[in-house]
Amino acid sequence: MASLSLTALTADYQTYRHDFARGELDYDPATVHKFVAEMKRQGMLLNEFSWDDWYQNSHMVDRPEYIADASLYECRLLLSAMARLERFSPGVLQNMRRQGVMLALLERMQQLQKAA
Repeated sequence: MASLSLTALTADYQTYRHDFARGELDYDPATVHKFVAEMKRQGMLLNEFSWDDWYQNSHMVDRPEYIADASLYECRLLLSAMARLERFSPGVLQNMRRQGVMLALLERMQQLQKAA
């Protein structure tokens, strides 16, 4: 994981911050899918993970404020699981945006990038 770079996240934060605002806003689903595709391209999505790990960290989805203390692995885990769930249950990512999870992940990854 040492080769993973967070340098591109600053631009991503500025690009997606408004679109990921919490709540019932006009929303283009393609925006979240574009973000996930970009995270995959950057190597941020995990190729393999344990659903048990997801379950142990799923409380962060219910309380997005907990994401403020998440590790890089936890951010990657949440994003990877949501991307996989979206394939089988379209609308998961939109719901996560509506609940503030996507914005919380984006903000936390931005903080981690600045600290690196």
